[in-house]
Order: sequence, then structure tokens, then C-alpha cells
Amino acid sequence: MRRKRKFYRGVVNHVYQRTVNWVNIFYCYEDFLVFYTIFSVCAKSVDVVILEMCLMYDHTHFLIRAETLKILSAFVDRFSAWFVHEFNNSIGRKGKLLHKNFGSAPKWGEKAIRSAINYVGNNPTEKNLCSNVKDYRWNFLPYAVSDHPFSEKIILSKASLPLRKALKEVDQMASLNLPLKYIHLRRMMKKLSEKETEQFIDHVIKAYSPFDYEELISYYGSYENMITAMNSNTGSEHDIREARDRFSHKIISDILEEIGRQIPRTEIRRLIMLPEEKKREIAEWISRRFPASYWQICKFLHLTLDSDVSKE
Repeated sequence: MRRKRKFYRGVVNHVYQRTVNWVNIFYCYEDFLVFYTIFSVCAKSVDVVILEMCLMYDHTHFLIRAETLKILSAFVDRFSAWFVHEFNNSIGRKGKLLHKNFGSAPKWGEKAIRSAINYVGNNPTEKNLCSNVKDYRWNFLPYAVSDHPFSEKIILSKASLPLRKALKEVDQMASLNLPLKYIHLRRMMKKLSEKETEQFIDHVIKAYSPFDYEELISYYGSYENMITAMNSNTGSEHDIREARDRFSHKIISDILEEIGRQIPRTEIRRLIMLPEEKKREIAEWISRRFPASYWQICKFLHLTLDSDVSKE
């Protein structure tokens, strides 16, 4: 039987949402940015406070304060359905991607909140995607103190015309509280250099930021103290059943990097739409080159998972 969800008005909740069958949904910057801007638009449309979020390849975490369970559930339902619609439309896919029954756990008191903050921020280090929490773009922590933590500062007078046009459009869309869709991102970034692409991504994240960084940092006294605490203590989570990969997310990162040398990173997600037989061939190719488990490869390619495969 499904456990009754615990919820208390105005208390910070740790929300965890995984994908159906643990499949991957983030393959390139487009996937991250579409999800992020949809999430941000939905957050700004309702009475909620977002403290923190971390996007992983097959699941997401965020810390939220909402006044009612109805508001929280409606918020999760809205951004989830919206993202799945956009993701599916971008490649002609149909079907579910995100579990409707998300996990959530209320956090009472500053100690519990700090532990949850550490846990969420440390997810990429636990999965060996980075060694320092501020080196992972998609936990959004570096943006608390910088508007360009992963790129050079934009000097508009020296920026190219395509970049200036893209930034202007992002600001217009953000001011109207409208998300960036795949078609928008492809058009805006088509003529950007690699350096400009990084600048563009940083700009989008700051323009759409839904986070109350002031409250987040207040639990530690300073940003530096927060980062130090996270790197020293991973935090704990006993109330949410999160899937535990026996293999690191670093393997998925390595696979993406290798395939990205052969086809554009923005096209990798289209591999999941290939016929099953073709995906099996790609799975064999991956297994010969990487120490990935069968489960990991199935998740990456959205292959049918055999019932006897362990899901640790």
C-alpha cells in the first residue's frame, strides 16, 4: 500500500522525482535548460519558495516550501507534464517519462534542513561527476554568487550579433515568464561559438533563477561556509527511497562525451527512438568500450529492461 504523504504547512520539503524505469532524460544542455526554464516558470506562477535543485541524468531533487500539499502536488504535476510534452515532441516520442508519485519529506529545524541542503547539493559528487559541489553546473549553487561561473563575463559591446540577439530574446521570454523550448534554443544557439554557448547557458540560468539564495545561504552564514560544509558532509536522507546505482553516473557522462565526438550532443537523445534492434547494436558497442552495467546501458538507450536485472 502507498504510504500517506507527510506534509506540514510552510515547512521545507525535500522532493525527489525519478524517471519511469530509471531511464535517462538529460543528454545535452537543451534538455537541462528546457526542464529548468519550465520548472522556473511554474515556480514563479504559484506561491512557493525554491531553495535548491539538482538535476541528475535520471532523477531530480529540489527543496521547496509550499503552504499546502495541494499547491505542492499541482506544481510538480504541472512542470512534469509540461517537460515530458516538450521532450517527447522534440523527437516524436510518446509515453511517460517521469513518475507521477514523487517522493517528498518535510524537514523540521535548521539541522535537518542543512542536512537536506548538503544531500541535494552533493548528489553529483556522490555520483562522481565532480569532486567539488561548485563544479557542477546543474545544482545551480555557483549562481548564488556569480552570474557567469562557467564562462567569461559578457561584454555586450564586444559580443557577436547572434549572441546579442539570443540574450535579448532570453530576457524578453524570462520577463514574460515563458520557458525556452527546444525550437527556441536551437534557433538562438545555431550560430554561437563554443565560448558563446557557455556564456549563453550561464545567462539563461541567471535570467530564470527561481531560487531564494539568501535564505539558502542563511543556514550557513555565508556562501563559503555552505560550500565547505557540503564538501565536508554529504548529508543524509532516510525518508525518501532513492534508487542506488551500483555504477557511477560518471559512466553516463563518459558515454555522452564519446558519442558526442561522433554526432552532435543535441542529437544524442534521438538514439532512443531508433528501432530496438539498432539500439541493441549500440548497446553492444557501448559495452565493449565502457565498464557500464546492462542496466545502465538500458537506461541510457531506453531499452526494455529484463525483469531479472538488479536495481540497486
